[in-house]
Amino acid sequence: MSNEHGNLIKSPKQLIIIVFACFFVPLIIILLLMVFVNNGKRGESNATTEQLIKPVAQLNFQDASAPTDPKASAPAASK
Repeated sequence: MSNEHGNLIKSPKQLIIIVFACFFVPLIIILLLMVFVNNGKRGESNATTEQLIKPVAQLNFQDASAPTDPKASAPAASK
């Protein structure tokens, strides 16, 4: 039995093919996964970007020294 190790890449053409495959195959897999994830069902497909961002980007400023009224539903100094 021989203990020699053989090379899988025997020519420069095979080396170039392997280098390109190692670069492009993961990119193609990532792009296909992105398409798969983005094609999932969404709640409102006709919502604009502004409507989607508004709940996250909305800031409510209140005066910390103003007395709070527990019976009022809306704060007195909100902007």
